[in-house]
Amino acid sequence: MSETHRPSLLRSAAVVSFMTLLSRLTGLAQTFFLSHVLGAGAAADAYAIAFRLPNLLRRFTAEGTMTAAFLPTLSEAEAAEGESAMKAVAARFLGTLLALLLLGVVLVLLFMGPLAGLLTLGRPSVQGELTARLGRIMFPYLALVSLTAGFTGLLNLRHRFALAASVSVFWNLAFMAFGWTTLRVLERGGSVPLETVAVICAFAVLAGGVLQLLVVLPAVRKEGFGLAFGLHLKDPWVRKALKRMGPGLLAAGIYPINALISTMLASRLPNGAQIVLYNSGMMGEMVLGLFAMSLATAGLPTLSRQAEAQDWPALNRSLMQSMSTSALLVLPASVGLAVLARPICALLFRTGAYTPAAADWTALTLVFQSLGLVFVAAQRLGNQALYALKDYRGPATLAAGTLVLNVVLSLALLQPLGTRGLALANGLASLAGLLGVLLRLRPRLPGMDLRPLLNATLRALAACLLMGLLAWGGTRLLSMDSPHGFIRWALAARLLPLVAFCAAIYGLAAAGFGHPEARALASRIRQKFGPD
Repeated sequence: MSETHRPSLLRSAAVVSFMTLLSRLTGLAQTFFLSHVLGAGAAADAYAIAFRLPNLLRRFTAEGTMTAAFLPTLSEAEAAEGESAMKAVAARFLGTLLALLLLGVVLVLLFMGPLAGLLTLGRPSVQGELTARLGRIMFPYLALVSLTAGFTGLLNLRHRFALAASVSVFWNLAFMAFGWTTLRVLERGGSVPLETVAVICAFAVLAGGVLQLLVVLPAVRKEGFGLAFGLHLKDPWVRKALKRMGPGLLAAGIYPINALISTMLASRLPNGAQIVLYNSGMMGEMVLGLFAMSLATAGLPTLSRQAEAQDWPALNRSLMQSMSTSALLVLPASVGLAVLARPICALLFRTGAYTPAAADWTALTLVFQSLGLVFVAAQRLGNQALYALKDYRGPATLAAGTLVLNVVLSLALLQPLGTRGLALANGLASLAGLLGVLLRLRPRLPGMDLRPLLNATLRALAACLLMGLLAWGGTRLLSMDSPHGFIRWALAARLLPLVAFCAAIYGLAAAGFGHPEARALASRIRQKFGPD
């Protein structure tokens, strides 16, 4: 395959990145709303634990594993039997997945009490009871979001990336609209207890899940796809997709599994630890979703086609370009989050019931959360290449090892570092997972050469060092090392221009240091906006 696939991959990733940016911005607004109404106490912790269950488990059935197993199988079915057969397979697979999910939801709801008790071990029983109540309300969201993810995967297959990447925007808007309206109505009768606020937020999760699904349905129907509800386990293509999906569950879900372990261990820490981990993790996921997942989403169809054609040079170029571009974008975002963590968290979380002390706690945790983001991003992209090569068992085996490592590191770092130790353990485990993925790829991808990737990453690191020093100096020059003395608009007026300035300096430095993707982007910008 010629080099022409490279711009198309980047254009597709750019579309996903733009829509994901809108999603993350509305996500920040949703987090601000949640922090304002819930704060960082026992009720907020109960909500964070209960929401983690469906939100983390959707990684198994939604974002990573399903699309990685589902889309290549559909491509094979279409090549073997035609488009109409492929659409029938898609309908039966999603119908089977929904039936299995609903059975799982019922089982989890039955055992929600003991599960919530396990996740809140060490906390008062009343907090476990509230967690169980919130979990029973929110857990059906797993079925809604997984079905939505299946439909958006079909849209991605038809290269309709924009709508698929924008569904989270509608979830965030629905959450805030439902929560704000309900609270305004209840506040007419007086102050609303935080436990009741948490219940309202739990129902807001379901409202967002319903709206997400309704948004994608018209486009899916227009493309000719449908849903055949039931257990279609006799269909060989459905069985093939499920078989591929099975070993990949652990690999695709290793990061959320680590986060769930962190949730359990954080119950040993004071009240507020759960919501602090949730908010710092959300900031990390914002970076990963904006940069790494957009590249992974746009790149999987291309990688699958190249692997099917055994075009190893093209596959190698696509993978290295994706990883290099990911590092180019994730590294400065990670450094920026770490250096500017205190003013960023003050701006986003210091509101209403969320105190300045809780915002500072979140900032300290975010610094350690940022250290592992580039490893998580590269590991996800490497897993996509393994899935395209139809290697599903390897990632699962590697994930099991990193899971054990995360538990060991979390237990070792919990006492001395608290939430910071849990965040750091996740990053270190992801580094080990990345090394394992690269070792697994080397014999399966002929001609794989990591030297250009390492060279480009070193150039990005050099630019990050310059940017980080400027950001550190800027916080002191603008007195943002003590951010709680500012009102919100004054803090934003200082922070946002500093972020923009540092981003511009980083881009110029990366291009000047010879990073290939940075130079290519700078060249396209000059061609578009430069003089004729």
